[in-house]
Amino acid sequence: MKPSNLGAFSELGQYELDRASILLLPESYCRQNQVCVLGRVDPNDTKPVTVGMLTPSDARVIDDVQRRLGRGAEPVRLNRYEIEKVVRTGSGQTSERGIVIEHRSEPRDDRNVTELLHHMIGDAVARRASDIHIESYADDVDVRYRIDGILHQVFTHLNPHNASEVISKLKVLCELDITEKRRPQDGRFRATVLLGLDRKEVDFRVNVIPSPDGLDCVIRVLDGSVGLIPVTELGMSGAMQRVFLRLLRNPEGLVLVTGPTGCGKTTTLYSAVRQINDGRRKIVTAEDPIEYDLPKVAQKRATPKMSLQELSRALLRHDPDVLLFGEVRDAAMGEVALRASLTGHLVLSTLHTDDAVGAIVRLRALGLDEDDIAASLLGVLAQRLLRKICAHCREPMLPTDQQAGLLGPLVDGIAFFEGRGCDLCNHTGYRGRIGVFELLLVDEGLQDLIAEDRHKTVLRRYVVGNGFSTMVDDALAKVNAGQTTVDEVSRVLPFRQLAIARQARAARLSQTAEADEGA
Repeated sequence: MKPSNLGAFSELGQYELDRASILLLPESYCRQNQVCVLGRVDPNDTKPVTVGMLTPSDARVIDDVQRRLGRGAEPVRLNRYEIEKVVRTGSGQTSERGIVIEHRSEPRDDRNVTELLHHMIGDAVARRASDIHIESYADDVDVRYRIDGILHQVFTHLNPHNASEVISKLKVLCELDITEKRRPQDGRFRATVLLGLDRKEVDFRVNVIPSPDGLDCVIRVLDGSVGLIPVTELGMSGAMQRVFLRLLRNPEGLVLVTGPTGCGKTTTLYSAVRQINDGRRKIVTAEDPIEYDLPKVAQKRATPKMSLQELSRALLRHDPDVLLFGEVRDAAMGEVALRASLTGHLVLSTLHTDDAVGAIVRLRALGLDEDDIAASLLGVLAQRLLRKICAHCREPMLPTDQQAGLLGPLVDGIAFFEGRGCDLCNHTGYRGRIGVFELLLVDEGLQDLIAEDRHKTVLRRYVVGNGFSTMVDDALAKVNAGQTTVDEVSRVLPFRQLAIARQARAARLSQTAEADEGA
């Protein structure tokens, strides 16, 4: 057996942590020899088992592990902290910080506020919810989970009599003031959620706000066990992936990811950082808050005593090659991003705009200098998230009159599919989400237009005339491929973008018809 990955440390996040598989090696043995089992081991398979080791070149330990497992072993290098994390997962110990929540179909005691809270959180994680919404009314309490971008009403035992106690318990977990009921509060906590034999380390961000009938609460679910999505799986076309990754190899400049809240901007940026993190460049982040842990990246969080702008300026003195700023929110943050990108750093950040060209207009609106924008901006990736048709119940369909009317001339050449609904997708016809994108590259011609402070219409006309592919183009390609539906496109993409696309297609058809008549 030839040991593999004997060089740089591996990323633990790319391996599944299966409790039953980890327990194939005794806990004491793992700690004594600094070794652990990674991935899910099929007892009926004979393939080598991946094992994490502090010293993967130790032939004695490898031979002993193979003897104990009764099959081959492929070692990868982990550090002591990562091995300890795997061992703790196998032993069922409490996480280093936070609480342990065991998911049950029903709370053991619906009068116990801790049980009610744990049941709701465990149920949301089990259903792959990204948010939990608790809304208090005079005669009722609504609880809804956001799953694949859509809110779903769920039954819980929360009611006007116990909701305030449950939210108070939640405040205690977040170390918030339980007596404060007149002002909004933000907090966070971590929990280890047990789903059968599976174990998930989940961070929760909590916002509590007063309402006329009590307290409303939104809990953001950040499931770290899901792991970061590779750039290759975000939903970009192969050509766009190559161009985007080429942008990230620039030694300096500004790359922005834009879109509304909840469209996956942070996921895309984190995936990009993971892609370029080869150990040869120093990567630092300034975030508020830190949503996911990035292995071997210097992540820093803004605090009440150090704003995001102050933190970002301080990080420039740490000689970074790549800086990730959570968001360009205002002129001060924009100035920091431009200055950093103009002084030898690659800067990655997000911006709230409708489309890629809108990022240029937004930077101008912040009061930033047009020449600096033109000189620093390398590219803008705009994106949205659409629900994917359930692969288990997908079937072809004919477009409805409403769908055909929405697309107009865009309907030509498009195949239509839908999910009829099944147990796997909870009879919604959808399961999971996929990104739709447009990638704007700033060439010399566009630089000149930016420096001249030209109108957005002029900028858009220029880029479209140079082969720019819009989000509508990408979305319709995914409709045609059976990945999503026209209904999802109309739900997520702004009507204005669809109208512009219809007008452009109609104009091209008219020009073609005139050319044919002239011939």
